[in-house]
Amino acid sequence: MKKILILIFILAVSLSARDITLAEAEKLALENNLQIKMSEASLQKAKASSHETLANFFPTISSFYQLQDNLELSVMVVDFDGDGPTPPTELRMGKQFSSTAGLQLSYPIFTGGAIINGQLIASAAVNLSELSLQDQINTVIHTIRVLYYQTQMLESMIEATERGLQSAQESYELALKRQAVGQATRLDILQAQVRYESYKPQLVSLENQRVSALTNLKTFINDPSLDAVTVVGKLEQSVNPYEGLDIDDLMEITQAERLELKMAHEQQKLAKYQKNLAWSGILPKVQLGGAVQWQGNADAIADLNHKRSSNISVSLSLPLFNGGKNAASIQKASIGVKEAGYQFEQIEDFIYADVDAAYRKVAETQENIYATEGVVAQAEEALRLSKLLYSTGSATQLDLMAAESGYLGARSNHISSMFQYNMAVETLKKSLNNLLSNSGE
Repeated sequence: MKKILILIFILAVSLSARDITLAEAEKLALENNLQIKMSEASLQKAKASSHETLANFFPTISSFYQLQDNLELSVMVVDFDGDGPTPPTELRMGKQFSSTAGLQLSYPIFTGGAIINGQLIASAAVNLSELSLQDQINTVIHTIRVLYYQTQMLESMIEATERGLQSAQESYELALKRQAVGQATRLDILQAQVRYESYKPQLVSLENQRVSALTNLKTFINDPSLDAVTVVGKLEQSVNPYEGLDIDDLMEITQAERLELKMAHEQQKLAKYQKNLAWSGILPKVQLGGAVQWQGNADAIADLNHKRSSNISVSLSLPLFNGGKNAASIQKASIGVKEAGYQFEQIEDFIYADVDAAYRKVAETQENIYATEGVVAQAEEALRLSKLLYSTGSATQLDLMAAESGYLGARSNHISSMFQYNMAVETLKKSLNNLLSNSGE
């Protein structure tokens, strides 16, 4: 009863689901996937930071105003005749109220390269964010294709298992007929029945896996308008856009296109800019400054009369000693440059091994498809002959069961080989950063 309810639920979900092509699934994922949205937000943040560093190239202008109430004025005591008869005189300094307003301007004339390298670091961060976004897009597209092909594979497996179930049912019914005329034993009946019943839980399991794959596909697409989805078409062998190219051709492509290499190159530039920034800490700094202000003093606010004054200045500063902090920063940045170089070489080695493995996997799975195609045809013919011989009494129940198992196994291996080949082709595309130019139709 539980199995029947599960099948009813799966059927209800399938009937309410929307058919979706691979190209449509990819398009919706690019628009709605949360990982892509987060990468896009990171890119926008990096661009905002780059714009922020541009402000350092412009002068800084600020305004100020201050109104001060001198509750107690400073007092100066003056004794004009020293020890003479005239007592000392108290002189109060300033007025009760003072008001100051003005504008200040400062502009860095020379910073030892700190500003320009800060901008270069921000630009490199933008480039890294763009590459990271593209890498995330590749990951999403690859995952969508894995889930789509996996669903098609499961549907093919279900179809093959249903055919096995039908064959087992026919064998069971044939065994019953043979028992009625005394040509089959009770053991033959039990073996046929067990074989027939064993297919049912396999179908339930495959259906559950199919629903899970479709749920994962819908979740990864993240389109709120989709309640449920079903894939279109049967599992077919993908086209390999690199067929005819050898490993050397692929290595040349990956050297120009692989995102990890581009990221490592940006990291090298970033390390170089950080080293220049560290060197700027020991160089002199020159800054231009100026101010215009209006100032007034009076014993009453109404009597304030502001007078204008202005000034301009050039200041120079040179760090002489800070406990070795700048020297340590330069040393650390120099090590960072070496690390970036080592990382680039390491990524090169990894990528070449990755492409080589993907290239060989495509060739391996292609051979598996060729091999399993012939086995399926042979197993299907063996099953047909076993049924014919069993109906005439020339084959045993075990012979028929072995033929059924052989056919289902051969069919499953062929479906699995085709899925593995498609995945190998997609992995090769991803290793060459070429997923989007070979999107699903």
